[in-house]
Amino acid sequence: CYGVIRFIMENGAKGVEVIISGKLRAQRAKAMKFKDGYLISTGEPKKHYIAEAVRHVCMRQGMLGIKVKIMLAHDPLGIMGPKMPLPDNVIIHEPKEDVPVMQPNAEDQAQGGYQGDQ
Repeated sequence: CYGVIRFIMENGAKGVEVIISGKLRAQRAKAMKFKDGYLISTGEPKKHYIAEAVRHVCMRQGMLGIKVKIMLAHDPLGIMGPKMPLPDNVIIHEPKEDVPVMQPNAEDQAQGGYQGDQ
C-alpha cells in the first residue's frame, strides 16, 4: 500500500488517502487507512480537487473494499488538475521599491517654508 501512495505522490498529487476494509488477515473485519500529503475533505473545492474511486475485490475469505482519494494539484492550464485556485491560497507579492524623499533646498528653509503674504 505504501508503494501505491508513493507512486501517486511522485506523479504530482498534493495528497492521497487509501482505505482498505474487510477481512484483512484475521476472521474479524478491519479497516486500515493510509494517508500522505494535504487532503481537503469539505466545501466547494472538494468537488474540483478530489478524485475518488471505490472498488470491491472478491477474495476467498470474503469481500475487500478499497477507497482511494487523490487531491489534485492546481494547474493554471487545467490539463493535469483544476484551473480554479484554492480559495484560501495566499499570494505574497514583493514590496514596491521606495522612492527617496527629496530634501528641501536651503533657500526654502531660510524663509520659514511658508510662502504666504509678504
